Amino acid sequence: MRSLPARFRRPRIALVGFGDVAQRIANQHAQARGPAFVCASRSRGWNLDRAGDCRRLMACSTHFIVLVPPSEQHARRDLRSRALAAALRARGPSAHQARGVYISTTGVYGDHAGGVVTETSACRTQQARSLRRLDAERIWRALGFHVLRVPGITAQDRLPLERIRAGSPALKREEDVFTNHIHADDLARISWRALWVGRPGRVTNAVDRSEMRMGDFFDAVALAAGLPLVPRISRADLTKAAQAGTVSQMMMSFLADSRRVRSKRLEEELGVRLLYPTVDDLLRSLNQRVRQGREC
Repeated sequence: MRSLPARFRRPRIALVGFGDVAQRIANQHAQARGPAFVCASRSRGWNLDRAGDCRRLMACSTHFIVLVPPSEQHARRDLRSRALAAALRARGPSAHQARGVYISTTGVYGDHAGGVVTETSACRTQQARSLRRLDAERIWRALGFHVLRVPGITAQDRLPLERIRAGSPALKREEDVFTNHIHADDLARISWRALWVGRPGRVTNAVDRSEMRMGDFFDAVALAAGLPLVPRISRADLTKAAQAGTVSQMMMSFLADSRRVRSKRLEEELGVRLLYPTVDDLLRSLNQRVRQGREC
């Protein structure tokens, strides 16, 4: 029997939700004889809330990295992931042979009052968007997908510079929450590694080694960019600012949870060494760019 043409033997990797991180994955692995990418997003003609597009995507791909956010149609369930998973299961027995990664959020851990959180810590979230993520995790893990729990994503073009320029306040340090980060390039590398060597159904925290309070993060970014520090106010005053519409409800939701997320599995199981182990590693390059701009 004749073998299939080479283009059909190449892995066809669906990047489900083709945003910034998915583009970085594709750019990092764009090779003439490398895998083919199926880039699925509305801007590329895919409607992932339509059953026919879900079936077509799952039928034409051999591997999957699911980066698309949950549907907001249900308070606790991710109907988008449910539709995609149903389309994959429709392939029959081969569905459980497919390798995949689901990009979730560290938000599923909820509030741990600034305590250390690992992959085995309890998920205490009460927030709807994180409950939908937990629902999606259960769906994809049942199909053997490796789950990456991801915190705030950074890069030189993904820093809160506009917020800092606008002087939006942060919490006083004694009332502030811990926040966690990962660089977008590192997340793209982690996603790729998890696709090929990640254990099926396993959870890995895709986080760097920074342990910063949110206001301290804003201060570090401001100093690196040569901007004034944002004002610090009490939680009571910040709540009033949110009620007045000068602080977003999304920001207030971030300030409801405090945790220091760590991961042993990232290096020990996936073998990933971060290019940006801490936020400071990113900010040094930003500070250098600012200095060079001043010298020109």
